[in-house]
Amino acid sequence: MIDLKKMKRIIDFLHEKNWAAAHAMLDEHESADPNEATVAHWRAVVLREEGRCEEALQYLADNLYRFDCKSGVFHKRAELFHQMGNDSAALAEIEKAPLDSELEDHSALVVDAKFFRLYLMTQAGLPISLDQWLEIPDDYISLLPTGERVSKGQLTAMSRRR
Repeated sequence: MIDLKKMKRIIDFLHEKNWAAAHAMLDEHESADPNEATVAHWRAVVLREEGRCEEALQYLADNLYRFDCKSGVFHKRAELFHQMGNDSAALAEIEKAPLDSELEDHSALVVDAKFFRLYLMTQAGLPISLDQWLEIPDDYISLLPTGERVSKGQLTAMSRRR
C-alpha cells in the first residue's frame, strides 16, 4: 500500500512534471504488490497528466480487476474520454458502470460518477429524469476534470438553459 508520505511525493512529481520519477516509484510499489489498486490509480493519473490518455484508458481497462469499486474506474475512463474531447464515448463509458449495485459499499465514488453522468448529459442536451436528479444530494458539489467546481444547483441551471 502506498502510504500518505509516498502519495505526497507522487503528487510532488506530478507538479514537477517529473514523470520518470513518478513511474519509478510506482514500478517499485507495483513489483512489491502487483494487484494493489492504489498503484493502479496513481499510474493512470500520471499517464493522464503526461498527456498519455490513450495509454491511461488501456491501463485502467487492463487493471479493472484491481479495483473494488468498478464504477470509479468507469468514471475515470469517462473523464479521460471527456478530456480527449469525446463526450459520446465518455457517456457510453459511464453507462457501463454498475452504479446501483455499488452504491451501498462505495457511495461517494458512485454519487460522483452519477453526477458526472448528469454533467455529460447536460453538455449533450440530453433529457434527465427526475429520478436521476434525485440521486444527487441537493448540496452536492463536484470537482470536474477541468478543476472547476460545479454544484447540483449550477448543473440544474445549466440543464434548464439547454
